[in-house]
Amino acid sequence: MIPSTHAPLISPEDYDLLLGAKPPTPELTPISFAEREELLDLVIAENIEYRYINGSCEDRAHYISLLLKKHQVTAGKIWNFAPARYSLSSDELFNMTDPLGISENTTWGYHVAPFLTAYNEQGEIETLVIDQSLSADALLTIDEWLALMNCPRSIYLLTDADSYLFFSLNNYLMQDESAPADEWPAFLPSIITGNFWNLAPGDDYVQKGLSINDLALEIFSIKNQLPAHEEAYLHELLKNIDDVIRLTEVAKPAELSSKTYRSLISYYDQRYAHWNDRVAHTQACLN
Repeated sequence: MIPSTHAPLISPEDYDLLLGAKPPTPELTPISFAEREELLDLVIAENIEYRYINGSCEDRAHYISLLLKKHQVTAGKIWNFAPARYSLSSDELFNMTDPLGISENTTWGYHVAPFLTAYNEQGEIETLVIDQSLSADALLTIDEWLALMNCPRSIYLLTDADSYLFFSLNNYLMQDESAPADEWPAFLPSIITGNFWNLAPGDDYVQKGLSINDLALEIFSIKNQLPAHEEAYLHELLKNIDDVIRLTEVAKPAELSSKTYRSLISYYDQRYAHWNDRVAHTQACLN
């Protein structure tokens, strides 16, 4: 028997992928004009490493959101997606200039930063983005923020601050309370589904991400003082944040001496302890 074409096999209400499943746009209370610079100074004082632009924007955004919440300022997050992340017919990414000159061609598929609302000198409400990787010492309007990624075909959206990261088709995890988790195949394209996920208690993605950025800058700072073969290895390693992460998770690579390797891992451990304390302190103030 041929099933009726009038009865849907899957209800759109139950199919988040079709609906986009975008988190609700937060309603933010504007801060005063004077508070704008005070909050920016607060962020700058945290010494969050932003010059290594190969990754971890979600970790910077999340920590700053927690920091603002600690100071009774509710932030949201603004996400910008390159065409390659939302369209099967495009490979266009954001082409960014690396301030450290590590890579000649640094590309992003997406970018995220915290945003807030604030009064300007005329008493009008503005939406402002905090993003030191694009503007180290000034807040940006949304238009200014988007323009710095120089991709008119990008799409952006605003979410609440709890949304840590998004799912793509190749890492989407469908979960239902009445059934086991069902992970989609990894061979699917890295197109956004519209679904976001939050951090669970005990997750330390933020601490690790901030520490990896610190480690990358440490490597950048010392590599010229090392033997030529170690410098060459670390120069290539810095081009891919996954390789920097891998350095902290696997055995010593043959290209590095024990002394250099131990020094780098010790530095990473120190930075992880620092950020773990900062995150724990900030979260404790929110409870």
